[in-house]
Amino acid sequence: MSQKKFFRPERQREEKGGERFQEVLRRTIRAASYILFLILLSFAGHQLYARLLEDPFFEAKKVEIEGCRRIPEKTILSLAGIEGAPNLFTLSLKEVTGRVEAHPWVEIVRVRKIFPDRVRIQIEERRPMAILQLDEPYYIDSKGVIFSKVGDRDGYDFPFLTGLNRGAFDKDPAAAKHLINKALELLRIVDQKKIPPMEEISEVRMEKAFGIRCFTQAEGVEVRMGWDSFGEKLRRLSLVWSDLQKRGVAAESIDCSDLKRMVVKKISSQTKLERR
Repeated sequence: MSQKKFFRPERQREEKGGERFQEVLRRTIRAASYILFLILLSFAGHQLYARLLEDPFFEAKKVEIEGCRRIPEKTILSLAGIEGAPNLFTLSLKEVTGRVEAHPWVEIVRVRKIFPDRVRIQIEERRPMAILQLDEPYYIDSKGVIFSKVGDRDGYDFPFLTGLNRGAFDKDPAAAKHLINKALELLRIVDQKKIPPMEEISEVRMEKAFGIRCFTQAEGVEVRMGWDSFGEKLRRLSLVWSDLQKRGVAAESIDCSDLKRMVVKKISSQTKLERR
Protein backbone atom coordinates (compact mmCIF):
# COMPACT_ATOMS: atom_id res chain seq x y z
CA MET A 1 0.00 0.00 0.00
CA SER A 2 2.83 2.35 0.84
CA GLN A 3 4.59 1.48 -2.45
CA LYS A 4 1.44 2.40 -4.48
CA LYS A 5 1.24 5.77 -2.72
CA PHE A 6 4.92 6.33 -3.45
CA PHE A 7 4.43 6.02 -7.28
CA ARG A 8 1.12 7.99 -7.51
CA PRO A 9 2.65 11.52 -7.97
CA GLU A 10 4.76 10.29 -10.88
CA ARG A 11 1.74 8.80 -12.62
CA GLN A 12 -0.11 12.08 -12.12
CA ARG A 13 2.73 13.97 -13.76
CA GLU A 14 2.64 11.59 -16.74
CA GLU A 15 -1.10 12.06 -17.11
CA LYS A 16 -0.77 15.88 -16.95
CA GLY A 17 2.06 15.77 -19.46
CA GLY A 18 -0.13 13.79 -21.84
CA GLU A 19 -2.98 16.23 -21.46
CA ARG A 20 -0.69 19.18 -22.19
CA PHE A 21 0.64 17.48 -25.30
CA GLN A 22 -2.87 16.80 -26.55
CA GLU A 23 -3.87 20.43 -25.89
CA VAL A 24 -0.82 21.73 -27.77
CA LEU A 25 -1.57 19.35 -30.61
CA ARG A 26 -5.19 20.52 -30.82
CA ARG A 27 -4.10 24.15 -30.86
CA THR A 28 -1.51 23.47 -33.52
CA ILE A 29 -4.06 21.69 -35.72
CA ARG A 30 -6.55 24.53 -35.19
CA ALA A 31 -3.97 27.21 -36.08
CA ALA A 32 -2.86 25.25 -39.14
CA SER A 33 -6.49 24.97 -40.21
CA TYR A 34 -6.96 28.73 -39.88
CA ILE A 35 -3.79 29.42 -41.83
CA LEU A 36 -4.83 27.02 -44.56
CA PHE A 37 -8.28 28.62 -44.69
CA LEU A 38 -6.74 32.09 -45.01
CA ILE A 39 -4.41 30.92 -47.76
CA LEU A 40 -7.31 29.41 -49.69
CA LEU A 41 -9.42 32.51 -49.12
CA SER A 42 -6.59 34.80 -50.26
CA PHE A 43 -6.03 32.67 -53.35
CA ALA A 44 -9.74 32.68 -54.18
CA GLY A 45 -9.92 36.45 -53.63
CA HIS A 46 -6.92 37.02 -55.87
CA GLN A 47 -8.45 34.90 -58.60
CA LEU A 48 -11.77 36.72 -58.28
CA TYR A 49 -10.05 40.13 -58.38
CA ALA A 50 -8.05 39.13 -61.45
CA ARG A 51 -11.26 38.08 -63.20
CA LEU A 52 -12.95 41.39 -62.26
CA LEU A 53 -10.04 43.35 -63.72
CA GLU A 54 -10.48 41.54 -67.02
CA ASP A 55 -14.27 41.68 -67.09
CA PRO A 56 -15.54 44.24 -69.67
CA PHE A 57 -18.68 44.61 -67.55
CA PHE A 58 -16.70 46.93 -65.21
CA GLU A 59 -15.10 49.14 -67.87
CA ALA A 60 -15.76 52.90 -67.62
CA LYS A 61 -17.99 53.33 -70.64
CA LYS A 62 -19.42 56.72 -69.65
CA VAL A 63 -18.05 59.81 -67.87
CA GLU A 64 -20.65 62.19 -66.43
CA ILE A 65 -19.59 65.80 -65.80
CA GLU A 66 -21.60 68.14 -63.59
CA GLY A 67 -21.15 71.76 -62.51
CA CYS A 68 -19.63 73.27 -65.65
CA ARG A 69 -20.75 76.82 -66.32
CA ARG A 70 -17.73 78.56 -67.73
CA ILE A 71 -15.42 75.61 -68.39
CA PRO A 72 -16.38 73.49 -71.41
CA GLU A 73 -17.21 69.91 -70.47
CA LYS A 74 -14.81 68.65 -73.12
CA THR A 75 -11.99 70.46 -71.29
CA ILE A 76 -12.78 68.65 -68.04
CA LEU A 77 -13.07 65.37 -69.92
CA SER A 78 -9.66 65.93 -71.49
CA LEU A 79 -8.06 66.81 -68.15
CA ALA A 80 -9.59 63.76 -66.45
CA GLY A 81 -7.73 61.51 -68.89
CA ILE A 82 -10.21 58.64 -68.60
CA GLU A 83 -9.50 57.14 -72.00
CA GLY A 84 -9.71 53.67 -73.45
CA ALA A 85 -12.51 52.51 -71.12
CA PRO A 86 -10.31 51.61 -68.11
CA ASN A 87 -11.52 49.14 -65.53
CA LEU A 88 -13.18 50.87 -62.58
CA PHE A 89 -11.21 48.75 -60.10
CA THR A 90 -7.90 50.05 -61.43
CA LEU A 91 -8.97 53.67 -62.00
CA SER A 92 -7.26 56.04 -59.52
CA LEU A 93 -9.72 58.68 -58.32
CA LYS A 94 -6.86 60.61 -56.71
CA GLU A 95 -5.02 60.97 -60.01
CA VAL A 96 -8.17 62.02 -61.88
CA THR A 97 -8.95 64.60 -59.18
CA GLY A 98 -5.41 66.01 -59.32
CA ARG A 99 -5.53 66.45 -63.09
CA VAL A 100 -8.90 68.22 -63.03
CA GLU A 101 -7.88 70.46 -60.10
CA ALA A 102 -5.01 71.78 -62.23
CA HIS A 103 -7.48 73.93 -64.19
CA PRO A 104 -7.36 77.48 -62.76
CA TRP A 105 -11.15 77.89 -62.77
CA VAL A 106 -11.75 74.68 -60.79
CA GLU A 107 -12.07 75.17 -57.04
CA ILE A 108 -13.48 71.82 -55.84
CA VAL A 109 -13.58 68.41 -57.55
CA ARG A 110 -15.46 65.28 -56.52
CA VAL A 111 -14.89 62.09 -58.51
CA ARG A 112 -16.97 58.96 -57.91
CA LYS A 113 -17.13 55.49 -59.38
CA ILE A 114 -20.66 54.38 -60.14
CA PHE A 115 -20.63 50.66 -60.73
CA PRO A 116 -20.72 48.88 -63.02
CA ASP A 117 -19.57 51.24 -65.82
CA ARG A 118 -19.72 54.99 -65.02
CA VAL A 119 -17.58 57.74 -63.55
CA ARG A 120 -19.09 60.97 -62.25
CA ILE A 121 -17.04 64.18 -62.00
CA GLN A 122 -18.62 67.02 -60.05
CA ILE A 123 -16.87 70.37 -60.04
CA GLU A 124 -17.39 73.73 -58.40
CA GLU A 125 -15.96 76.59 -60.39
CA ARG A 126 -14.30 79.60 -58.85
CA ARG A 127 -16.53 82.66 -58.81
CA PRO A 128 -14.75 85.92 -59.63
CA MET A 129 -15.59 88.84 -57.38
CA ALA A 130 -13.46 91.38 -59.19
CA ILE A 131 -10.72 91.93 -61.76
CA LEU A 132 -7.37 92.85 -60.25
CA GLN A 133 -5.46 95.20 -62.49
CA LEU A 134 -1.73 94.61 -62.21
CA ASP A 135 0.34 94.83 -65.38
CA GLU A 136 -2.43 92.65 -66.81
CA PRO A 137 -5.97 92.04 -65.58
CA TYR A 138 -6.55 88.94 -63.43
CA TYR A 139 -9.68 87.38 -62.00
CA ILE A 140 -9.77 87.28 -58.21
CA ASP A 141 -12.34 85.49 -56.04
CA SER A 142 -13.89 86.48 -52.70
CA LYS A 143 -11.11 84.67 -50.80
CA GLY A 144 -8.43 86.76 -52.48
CA VAL A 145 -7.22 83.96 -54.76
CA ILE A 146 -5.83 85.33 -58.02
CA PHE A 147 -6.48 82.46 -60.36
CA SER A 148 -6.62 83.39 -64.04
CA LYS A 149 -5.82 86.12 -66.53
CA VAL A 150 -8.77 87.88 -68.11
CA GLY A 151 -9.15 86.73 -71.70
CA ASP A 152 -9.38 89.10 -74.66
CA ARG A 153 -12.92 87.93 -75.36
CA ASP A 154 -14.15 88.10 -71.76
CA GLY A 155 -16.89 90.52 -70.85
CA TYR A 156 -15.11 92.52 -68.10
CA ASP A 157 -18.36 92.50 -66.13
CA PHE A 158 -16.77 92.72 -62.68
CA PRO A 159 -15.48 95.68 -60.65
CA PHE A 160 -11.85 96.58 -61.29
CA LEU A 161 -9.39 96.71 -58.40
CA THR A 162 -6.79 99.34 -59.23
CA GLY A 163 -3.94 101.12 -57.49
CA LEU A 164 -1.40 98.28 -57.56
CA ASN A 165 1.12 97.18 -60.14
CA ARG A 166 3.21 94.07 -60.44
CA GLY A 167 6.31 95.79 -59.00
CA ALA A 168 4.51 96.93 -55.85
CA PHE A 169 2.84 93.55 -55.47
CA ASP A 170 6.13 91.64 -55.68
CA LYS A 171 8.03 94.13 -53.50
CA ASP A 172 5.67 93.97 -50.54
CA PRO A 173 3.16 91.10 -50.93
CA ALA A 174 1.84 91.46 -47.37
CA ALA A 175 0.92 95.13 -47.84
CA ALA A 176 -0.56 94.39 -51.27
CA LYS A 177 -2.71 91.57 -49.90
CA HIS A 178 -3.90 93.84 -47.08
CA LEU A 179 -5.11 96.39 -49.63
CA ILE A 180 -6.76 93.70 -51.74
CA ASN A 181 -8.50 92.15 -48.72
CA LYS A 182 -9.89 95.54 -47.72
CA ALA A 183 -11.23 96.10 -51.22
CA LEU A 184 -12.83 92.65 -51.26
CA GLU A 185 -14.31 93.24 -47.80
CA LEU A 186 -16.04 96.35 -49.13
CA LEU A 187 -17.31 94.51 -52.21
CA ARG A 188 -18.74 91.70 -50.07
CA ILE A 189 -20.65 94.17 -47.89
CA VAL A 190 -21.87 96.10 -50.93
CA ASP A 191 -23.07 92.86 -52.48
CA GLN A 192 -25.00 91.95 -49.32
CA LYS A 193 -26.61 95.33 -48.63
CA LYS A 194 -27.22 96.73 -52.15
CA ILE A 195 -27.48 100.28 -50.77
CA PRO A 196 -27.74 103.20 -53.24
CA PRO A 197 -25.73 104.64 -54.84
CA MET A 198 -23.40 101.65 -54.35
CA GLU A 199 -25.53 98.90 -55.90
CA GLU A 200 -23.06 98.60 -58.77
CA ILE A 201 -19.39 99.58 -58.58
CA SER A 202 -17.20 99.99 -61.62
CA GLU A 203 -13.86 100.50 -59.87
CA VAL A 204 -12.32 100.18 -56.43
CA ARG A 205 -9.05 102.04 -56.08
CA MET A 206 -6.68 100.97 -53.32
CA GLU A 207 -4.49 103.71 -51.86
CA LYS A 208 -2.02 102.95 -49.11
CA ALA A 209 -2.17 106.49 -47.68
CA PHE A 210 -5.90 107.25 -47.90
CA GLY A 211 -7.63 103.88 -47.96
CA ILE A 212 -10.32 102.65 -50.32
CA ARG A 213 -12.21 104.78 -52.79
CA CYS A 214 -14.61 103.58 -55.41
CA PHE A 215 -16.67 104.79 -58.36
CA THR A 216 -20.32 103.96 -58.86
CA GLN A 217 -21.23 102.47 -62.19
CA ALA A 218 -24.46 104.34 -62.93
CA GLU A 219 -23.66 107.88 -61.75
CA GLY A 220 -19.88 107.75 -61.77
CA VAL A 221 -19.75 109.22 -58.26
CA GLU A 222 -16.45 108.91 -56.41
CA VAL A 223 -16.95 107.58 -52.87
CA ARG A 224 -14.10 107.57 -50.37
CA MET A 225 -14.49 104.82 -47.76
CA GLY A 226 -11.26 104.91 -45.77
CA TRP A 227 -10.16 101.66 -44.12
CA ASP A 228 -12.91 100.36 -41.89
CA SER A 229 -16.54 100.46 -40.66
CA PHE A 230 -17.75 99.92 -44.21
CA GLY A 231 -21.19 98.69 -43.17
CA GLU A 232 -22.00 101.73 -41.02
CA LYS A 233 -20.54 104.12 -43.60
CA LEU A 234 -22.72 102.62 -46.31
CA ARG A 235 -25.79 103.00 -44.11
CA ARG A 236 -25.07 106.68 -43.54
CA LEU A 237 -24.15 107.16 -47.18
CA SER A 238 -27.59 105.90 -48.20
CA LEU A 239 -29.22 108.55 -45.99
CA VAL A 240 -27.07 111.30 -47.46
CA TRP A 241 -27.73 110.05 -50.98
CA SER A 242 -31.49 109.95 -50.37
CA ASP A 243 -31.41 113.54 -49.15
CA LEU A 244 -29.40 114.65 -52.19
CA GLN A 245 -31.88 112.97 -54.51
CA LYS A 246 -34.82 114.72 -52.83
CA ARG A 247 -33.15 118.11 -53.20
CA GLY A 248 -32.06 117.40 -56.77
CA VAL A 249 -28.39 117.85 -55.97
CA ALA A 250 -25.90 116.04 -58.21
CA ALA A 251 -22.78 114.89 -56.38
CA GLU A 252 -19.34 114.55 -57.91
CA SER A 253 -17.83 112.87 -54.86
CA ILE A 254 -18.74 111.89 -51.31
CA ASP A 255 -16.07 111.46 -48.65
CA CYS A 256 -17.14 108.87 -46.06
CA SER A 257 -13.65 108.33 -44.62
CA ASP A 258 -14.63 109.91 -41.31
CA LEU A 259 -17.69 108.45 -39.62
CA LYS A 260 -18.30 111.73 -37.76
CA ARG A 261 -18.87 113.74 -40.93
CA MET A 262 -19.44 113.14 -44.61
CA VAL A 263 -18.32 115.67 -47.15
CA VAL A 264 -20.25 116.04 -50.40
CA LYS A 265 -18.72 117.75 -53.39
CA LYS A 266 -21.36 118.97 -55.81
CA ILE A 267 -20.94 118.82 -59.56
CA SER A 268 -19.89 122.22 -60.84
CA SER A 269 -21.68 123.97 -63.70
CA GLN A 270 -18.62 123.47 -65.89
CA THR A 271 -18.62 119.74 -65.16
CA LYS A 272 -22.31 119.51 -66.03
CA LEU A 273 -21.65 121.19 -69.38
CA GLU A 274 -18.74 118.84 -70.09
CA ARG A 275 -20.86 115.78 -69.29
CA ARG A 276 -23.52 116.96 -71.69
